[in-house]
Amino acid sequence: MKTRRFAFFILTITSVILGRWICFPATIIPPPTPINPINIYLIDYGFHSRLILPGDRDKCFEYAYGDWRYFALNQQDWLTGAAALFLPTQGALGRKLKNCDRFDLLATQKDSSLLSITVEKAKVERLLKVFNSYFDRPATMQIKNSYTGMTLVPYDRTYTVLHNSNHELVRWLKNLGCRVEGFILWANFTSVNS
Repeated sequence: MKTRRFAFFILTITSVILGRWICFPATIIPPPTPINPINIYLIDYGFHSRLILPGDRDKCFEYAYGDWRYFALNQQDWLTGAAALFLPTQGALGRKLKNCDRFDLLATQKDSSLLSITVEKAKVERLLKVFNSYFDRPATMQIKNSYTGMTLVPYDRTYTVLHNSNHELVRWLKNLGCRVEGFILWANFTSVNS
């Protein structure tokens, strides 16, 4: 009888810890005092998030990561979805040009939220160069996805449920000097300066 109670107690404590870990958002902690600060944006669509980086003038670039067949080619049947989740599959990097002055419209889209994060401009420029190098490679296959409005290219990071779009977004944020604490399987981000 004592063994059953102890097992129930351990199961209850584990469930509470896992529940808090899964249900509470991941928190983005920006660098404390970035040199030459600039705002970047994260748009959270519920299960997936995208990174928006400022470019020249009033233009911004929205970047996203996903499975090549599911995200780039829109092959969204159950078999492709299962393969994307449970097998390492070809990753895709997506890019879309946006007007920076229209962020108010992004924030009002159904089931989305917009976070503004202040980071160092030099790190943003470095990450933009890395992203753009994928699109500037000679003979790189590029797909224009009419559903997302993004141009997509093959990306050198494989996609699985344990390295999905949100995990890759966190990797990008870390390259920009941010820390991220919390559960990252699906998008549910907050920021300490938003």
